[in-house]
Amino acid sequence: MDFLEWKLHIYSIVLLVILLSGCHGKTDEKEIVIISTNDIHGQIQQFPKLATFVNRVKAKHPNVILVDAGDRFTGNPYVDYAEERGLPIITLMNELGYAIGTLGNHEFDFGQKILRTRINDATFPIICANINSSRSELDSIAPYHTIEKDGIKLCFLGLIQTEKDHIPSTNPGHLQQITFDNYLDKIDDYRQLKQSCHAFIGLTHLGVDSDSMLATRMPELDIIIGGHSHTLLEKPKRVNNVLIGQTGIKLQYAGLTTLKFKRGKLTERTYESCLIDTITLADSSMTEKVKFFVNHPRFKQIIGTAALPFESQESIGNLVTDAMLSATSSDIAFYNQGGIRITQLPQGDITLEQLLSIEPFGNHIVTHEMTLKEIKALILNRFNREDLAIDLFVSPGSYTIIRDQQGNGTDVLILDRNKKPLVDEQIYKVALNNYVSVDYDFPNRGKGRHSDISVVNAMIRFIQSDQPVRPTKGRTYIK
Repeated sequence: MDFLEWKLHIYSIVLLVILLSGCHGKTDEKEIVIISTNDIHGQIQQFPKLATFVNRVKAKHPNVILVDAGDRFTGNPYVDYAEERGLPIITLMNELGYAIGTLGNHEFDFGQKILRTRINDATFPIICANINSSRSELDSIAPYHTIEKDGIKLCFLGLIQTEKDHIPSTNPGHLQQITFDNYLDKIDDYRQLKQSCHAFIGLTHLGVDSDSMLATRMPELDIIIGGHSHTLLEKPKRVNNVLIGQTGIKLQYAGLTTLKFKRGKLTERTYESCLIDTITLADSSMTEKVKFFVNHPRFKQIIGTAALPFESQESIGNLVTDAMLSATSSDIAFYNQGGIRITQLPQGDITLEQLLSIEPFGNHIVTHEMTLKEIKALILNRFNREDLAIDLFVSPGSYTIIRDQQGNGTDVLILDRNKKPLVDEQIYKVALNNYVSVDYDFPNRGKGRHSDISVVNAMIRFIQSDQPVRPTKGRTYIK
């Protein structure tokens, strides 16, 4: 081999090495896209738009994972009062190809038996690391789950919020034999998962402030996809080098997280919330599936008539408490603000669909025998806990909260329907819903008499017996 041949031979080898190196580098660069939702609250009418969005993303990216951060139930009668409660949302999520979800507090609203059935119906796993449910009707829930896509392993860790009483914000009666740990008390048990995957992701239902605390205490996480606080993060929040995303509520937005890897190492993370509510070309196949659920004739049944529009949440709350009072022949009735899920009721026909939208929880009425002192404790304890804001609607009469200079409630003036104050010596029959009965702080809570009357059925009876119904003025005041 002469010098020229030797030179050409060396050049060919170098060129081959360069070409092979280029090919090797390309195959080692991978991209995973995560589409995320949270706090859907049964809004199946948004699924045709979501389907269009998912299909558009999949057309551009081969490796797409669809995830949900909890609260799939409660907020839409077509889901909450379907013949099989909660099934429509799970059916559509299966159809769309969700890969994983975490538990939200409203997953428990229909009770453990229905939740277990819906988990079994789902073609995707449901995870939560800080629930202890192995002895309950719900059975065990996996704390985490690993998904492999194109050779890349993504480990998802599920976490749910708890309140001061160490349970999520739901009806405590639905949590028998279940306990929960504070999310921060569980993170040490799962730090090592970072070593077994290419990306470690918190799929949480904690709220954005708790997500920030989680990021501070658990820097092993690469991303937190969150829910519960209904926060719209159009761009990511970064805490302790952890990316945090959340998409608001009711499928107005979907989250888009892009992860880029080189030779198995995560090199780039981006997040944005994408507006899907304005999508005009809804997926036709998904539209037909949604129509199947929303066109059920039972929801269109006319119950009665509103003589005038109900234009505030309190006017609707007054209607609910009037119905509870009438159904149980009580002296006084209270209903919590969070239990009224719509703020307006138009003039004209009132349908079952609208009543189920007002009260989607399926609550029933519980009566208590209470003194004036105990009734005041019920009102004041909640007022002082809820950012010094009125929480309980009332029937009949009215009440006024008396505050001190710091704004704390110190006393309550409660008037009956004749504008006369309630008296200390009398025992009053008080109607509450089952959630308030066991969750609110007052003497002998949880010890009332449970009726077989649902709040919705009480409204149906009341509206049908008092045609047409009219809104009433406010009954709660602060002084």
